[in-house]
Amino acid sequence: MAALCLSLFSCAKREVVRPAEIEPYEGPVTIERLKQAVGFGNVRSIKSLASVSIFKKGESEGTLNGVLGYKAPGKMRVNLFGPFGLTVTEILISGELFQLFLPPKNILYEWNSPEVTFTGLMNGRFRYEMLEEDDMHVLLAYKKDEGNSDIVAKYYFDRTYLLNRSMSFYKDGAEVVKAEFSDFNGRLPERTRLNFRNGLSLDIALEEPEFDSDIPDGYFKPIEHGEKQVRPFQEILKRFAPRP
Repeated sequence: MAALCLSLFSCAKREVVRPAEIEPYEGPVTIERLKQAVGFGNVRSIKSLASVSIFKKGESEGTLNGVLGYKAPGKMRVNLFGPFGLTVTEILISGELFQLFLPPKNILYEWNSPEVTFTGLMNGRFRYEMLEEDDMHVLLAYKKDEGNSDIVAKYYFDRTYLLNRSMSFYKDGAEVVKAEFSDFNGRLPERTRLNFRNGLSLDIALEEPEFDSDIPDGYFKPIEHGEKQVRPFQEILKRFAPRP
């Protein structure tokens, strides 16, 4: 897999980086307009080298280098490398599937859930409300299930450009993970910070990103179970959960 990841950056002519200038948004702010502003906008694909800093309860645990690939509408893979270019972590998001594989331990953590998805926003599965919170527009997503009023996601947008500044995902009414976006290049954030409720944080910075180039669909195929130890993703969250 490491060879396949690196091959993404050795083939094809590099794409021109999109201009950073964007115009302030002056139109009406509605639920439908906020839904359109979620995520990476009209970016078709991203491939980039990445630097990932790891924190546990605010304490630095080191930095790894890797590659990130994204393909609309909702496929992402991050591969992190250790010494000698060996893969030490693979993260895959494909629709409603979230996988985190640790090759040195041969453990695959997996979560198949509509609460963590890039594509579930537009499929009619949720009902939406909007509100104002401090200096942000906020889009709230709730399940449509009868008798279930739990919130499943919150999306935050700045008032000037309507940029998607952060998003939070919930399970059973509690926040599970929050993604915060910064260092925007146009409408695309070049830095993402993932904060999990157990105190684990990943700070992902893109380096030399390329946009709208071809990435084969096979690059985002689910990580096969094979002989791996497959465990629920919630298990890794509990490993660093604060003690009562």
